Amino acid sequence: MTDVTSQRTLHRTADNGNVTIESVDAITGQRAMFEETDPEKQRRIGIEQVAEPLRFWWEPIKDAPWMTVKPETDDALGFALMLNIAPPEMDRAKALEMLDRFVKADSLAVCTDAIVQTFDRLAPSDHGIELPTIRYTLALANEAIRTERDNNAAYIGVGGTPGSILMAALPNDYNLPRLAPMAAHEAHHNVRLTYEPWNPATITVGQYLVIEGLAEAFSVEMFREDLLGPWTLMHSEETLQQYRAVFREALEQTGDPRPYMFGDWAAEQFHYEAKGLPNYIGYGMSYRVVKSFVEATGISATEATYMPWKEIAERSPWLWEE
Repeated sequence: MTDVTSQRTLHRTADNGNVTIESVDAITGQRAMFEETDPEKQRRIGIEQVAEPLRFWWEPIKDAPWMTVKPETDDALGFALMLNIAPPEMDRAKALEMLDRFVKADSLAVCTDAIVQTFDRLAPSDHGIELPTIRYTLALANEAIRTERDNNAAYIGVGGTPGSILMAALPNDYNLPRLAPMAAHEAHHNVRLTYEPWNPATITVGQYLVIEGLAEAFSVEMFREDLLGPWTLMHSEETLQQYRAVFREALEQTGDPRPYMFGDWAAEQFHYEAKGLPNYIGYGMSYRVVKSFVEATGISATEATYMPWKEIAERSPWLWEE
């Protein structure tokens, strides 16, 4: 970590001091980059004040064979842009206006608070779970993340590796109130995937469903259902019921489970076989499965975080009803 990173890092603890959180401020560096008008100086600022503070997130993936995005330039900023953050070529006025929205909403601190509350609520140390230092960041996103297939939500989060949470957004009236719930969702992944780790050789569709469904149900316990993202809420009950049997039959299936979560749109991008499924159908399906389990058993999503996926799926009435 560089000096800039240290100066712009918010340090917090949770779970009675057993979890350490370091929130890296990428937004200030992005503002400095977009305030500069000289292209050469702008890129230097981008390397020093944006890419270097984000090294923790991009360095592990820059040479990964599974990455579908490749760097446009062979320097730190080129690698950092693989994270879907705003490139220097983005419209300056638009970028600065959106960065102001982050600052006005105090988004980094609000999301950090949600992460602290998540670990306090889940109390992983009480369950014998020891987490690494949790590093979190929120950045202005590349405009390419805005797509019609997810109703132009324009925000993304990645928290599948314990110790790491990355979020990026094009802040707007819709997603700003949903950033904290997403931060809680991603922090939940850090705990759940330590309790029941993701093993590419053994991961099943059912396990993936429960991972996502629990994170969404937990986020609802902390916030509200209407603050879930469009991925979870875009499909009607009728549509979910229509595909329920497909998921029942695939619960124990190993291999790449992503076709069942993301649907057919991502088949070409992620190099998997399309299954004839709607966009993001797995998110709505997973939440519905876990919600049914919670309603039927009275066991909260917080408590169910420490239960095997198969028990949760088997005790979800909605999943099995005809």
